[in-house]
Amino acid sequence: MRGGGPAGIWIALVALVAVAACGGSTPERIARPTPTPDLTPVTVKVGQVASTQWAPLYVAIARGYFQRLNVNVQLQALRLGQDPVDLISRGQIDVSVTDFNAAVFNGLGGGLPYRIVGSMAAIPTGGTPPVQLEVAKPLLDHGTVKTLADLKGRKIAIDGGAGSGSGYLAGLALQSAGVGLKDMTVIDLAATDMEEAFQIGSIDAALAPAPYSTTMEQHGVAVPKAAPPAGTTWSGVLYGAKLGGSAGLRFFQALVKGARDLTGPDRASDDTLGIVSKSTGIGPDVLKTVPPYDWDQALKPDTASLAGLQASYRTVGLLKYGADLPASRIVDTTYSKRAASARP
Repeated sequence: MRGGGPAGIWIALVALVAVAACGGSTPERIARPTPTPDLTPVTVKVGQVASTQWAPLYVAIARGYFQRLNVNVQLQALRLGQDPVDLISRGQIDVSVTDFNAAVFNGLGGGLPYRIVGSMAAIPTGGTPPVQLEVAKPLLDHGTVKTLADLKGRKIAIDGGAGSGSGYLAGLALQSAGVGLKDMTVIDLAATDMEEAFQIGSIDAALAPAPYSTTMEQHGVAVPKAAPPAGTTWSGVLYGAKLGGSAGLRFFQALVKGARDLTGPDRASDDTLGIVSKSTGIGPDVLKTVPPYDWDQALKPDTASLAGLQASYRTVGLLKYGADLPASRIVDTTYSKRAASARP
């Protein structure tokens, strides 16, 4: 036979094996097994001062979004004088939902082991802003203050002072009039005490969140004159050095699911308001009257606001490091990017 012998037989066998592997037709794609998600149980300690700004966190806890991913969230209420930067850098908490104040940036500038991974509340587009620059009504009635520019040299109350996220928002509300916080006397005053301060004439203006802004307007002691621009953020999520990988991703995915509940039709449902009320101590009837915040659908860190916050604190001389920190050094977008690509 032609082509006989060992060599011919070997070639024929190889050809047969090839034909069998191909099935005589187009090769089929080999199915690869789907990786099993890591759902190893984990406990995450979250430091916070109760606020409607953190509503996604409360909703995600109450609706079991963390539990479904085997994340046990332990809320740690921060007491007066407790510094979230100190707690997270020493590993006493794993996550902090917090105002991005000057201390947060000074810690990052000093190399402390935490990073910004997400944003929280934002000023919404349209409707009544949830944060307002209020001016004492008598000053307006008497014509002493006719425009925001007339506030120059006067006293403004800000919860947390000039070195807080609220200070940044106040500066944004004033900037159209060419007035900065350095041109005013800033008084660090809790929002709960602002109405009384207006009543006794110890302040001329205040950056006040709802429902306190609404109440002082209803009582005729102050009038809203400006608000921070829509889309502005001033607070967010910090991760400590120990939280990362699957645990960090699962925590963030549950948090984002809570945020999406608050940007959908369910945001003002009785169930949602009940959850936020229980977590903040603000009655559900009051919450119904409070203008809502907005949240990014993936809680993406807002690099423009982070740059603006640093510029604000540098202007009033509160930053202890040199050049402003670039986002690439202080922000980890891994979690928000993964959350954005995940199914709602």
